Amino acid sequence: MIFVERAEEYLEAIYDLQKNGKVAKTGDLAKILKVKPASVTEMLSKLKEMGYVEYNPYKGAVLTKSGEKIAERIKKHYSIASSFFKFIGVEEGIAEKLGCELEHHMNDDVADRLSNILYYRCGGCERDIKRLTCVSDGIYEVISSPDPELKVGELIKVESGKIETLKGNKIKEGIIDLILVRRSL
Repeated sequence: MIFVERAEEYLEAIYDLQKNGKVAKTGDLAKILKVKPASVTEMLSKLKEMGYVEYNPYKGAVLTKSGEKIAERIKKHYSIASSFFKFIGVEEGIAEKLGCELEHHMNDDVADRLSNILYYRCGGCERDIKRLTCVSDGIYEVISSPDPELKVGELIKVESGKIETLKGNKIKEGIIDLILVRRSL
């Protein structure tokens, strides 16, 4: 797993250099990744064998289509993870560090679920997602909940400080602040 993470970091660094119009040279990658040039040469050779880069020791490395696809996926996962941590109130520097750590362990399903929490909108309206403790009386749709008995998409009712599902089931007190909802139409 460590090799995969490190390989993804290389692909990401090469991607960033390419987006700035540069070819990824050994020295540039060594500085960015804080490793010795010999380590870069070794990894680029492995990435070339895997089909992720075109590499010439004296000209540098360029991502192949498959290498670019992986780099774009990792960058997307980073963006989603760090945005999620910021969304829940984590300080920006820490959120970015956590996003960098999580990007390598998150699969596309998890990324899509987090993305839905962050960017979900109801049919074009601009109603924001809120924590359950931050809403007024009304009917709300659950967007995310740590309680496995409370399903995404389920409707809940808030009335005079009491919170329950439309089926009349009470919601556990301790998790109420962690449930994200949007006003139901």
